[in-house]
Amino acid sequence: MHLRALPLDRAPVRLRQWVFLVDADERAAEAAFVALFAPGQDPGLGRALVADDGGGWLWERHQEFSTWTWFAFGPLGSELGFEAQPAETFFWLYGAPGEVFRGVEISVSAPEAQPPSEVALSRHIDLHRCVSCEVFDGAARIWTDFRLREGGTGRIHVANHSLAHDEVSRLVQTLLEIGNYRKLALIGFPPARELLAWLDGAEGRLASITSGLATGEDSQAVLDQLLALSAEVELRAAKNQFRRGATESYHRLTLDRLEALRERRVPGHSTMSEFIARRLLPAMRTREAADRRLDDLSVRIARSGDLLRTKLGLAQDRQNQETLRGMDASLQLQTKLQGLVEGLSIFAVGYYVLGLLGYLLKPWLHGWPGGAEIVLSGLVPLVLVVAAASLHRRKKRLIAGRD
Repeated sequence: MHLRALPLDRAPVRLRQWVFLVDADERAAEAAFVALFAPGQDPGLGRALVADDGGGWLWERHQEFSTWTWFAFGPLGSELGFEAQPAETFFWLYGAPGEVFRGVEISVSAPEAQPPSEVALSRHIDLHRCVSCEVFDGAARIWTDFRLREGGTGRIHVANHSLAHDEVSRLVQTLLEIGNYRKLALIGFPPARELLAWLDGAEGRLASITSGLATGEDSQAVLDQLLALSAEVELRAAKNQFRRGATESYHRLTLDRLEALRERRVPGHSTMSEFIARRLLPAMRTREAADRRLDDLSVRIARSGDLLRTKLGLAQDRQNQETLRGMDASLQLQTKLQGLVEGLSIFAVGYYVLGLLGYLLKPWLHGWPGGAEIVLSGLVPLVLVVAAASLHRRKKRLIAGRD
């Protein structure tokens, strides 16, 4: 519950933090680097703190980034705590794995100290273009101009009116997270613009494919084009999935932290919420628009695929109907031929039966000249009727057995 709290238990204090973007394959090297400067601590826990009464440094690992924070207690002096520090103080800038993404300096004055003069503030913050408001219900006032200074860091000065207990730590951490999450949310803006440019061409290709489908273009060619476009859309969606979710999450966190500031307007200056809304919200709307258009394109491709499948299905049904009609004609012809064969079979069977009867009757009727031929001629109709009846009966049995 308290692991992520900054170890800032009093003011005045000066602080500097750097955000490093660290790839997954650099985490092991990062842990080894941290272990060199924090002996006895386990970087696997995601946090390392080296501090004494005068200050110290803190390393924290997050999902896709890490933070290195240096802090020192003591009077701020005429430079409001923004004076240069020896290079070896920030050893992580010269060896820590990852890419420096953001740097910020924050100074918090002593409780109930005199407000800083405009001359002192103007040396570090552009007072004509700065954001200034009271925070924590008036317990402090902040100044910042969101501009990079020496060393590539921005600067925030906090005039401590009545911060008590852990409010120094909570306020500084809130200010840090607002800046970090705001910048991290903006990582998704350049890919969104690139995606929008690609979507213009992709939507034109889909319109051309749909037009070809409507005008009767070759279905196989239309299918190949549709499959190619669908594969590209799915690839884009897969590549943007993590950044899409991360951007939304960082945006929500930024808004949550801004709400936690509990700002009060100072005449003549914008609040931090107003300033960030003007810069951040358009980028987030662009990101959302790109995501919606990509989703819509995927749905439209699916609908076009359904239409193409319907067209192919109808063509196949027509082909099947033609095949069935051909089969029916063939079956009718086959039936006629079979009837013809059956008729011829009756005569063939009758011929062979009469032949056998002739061999049987001639020995018995040899004394009657022409008697065998007379008897056989009389038996011809009977034999043909019996042969036809026998074949018809066997045909009925075969049909009944098949059913």
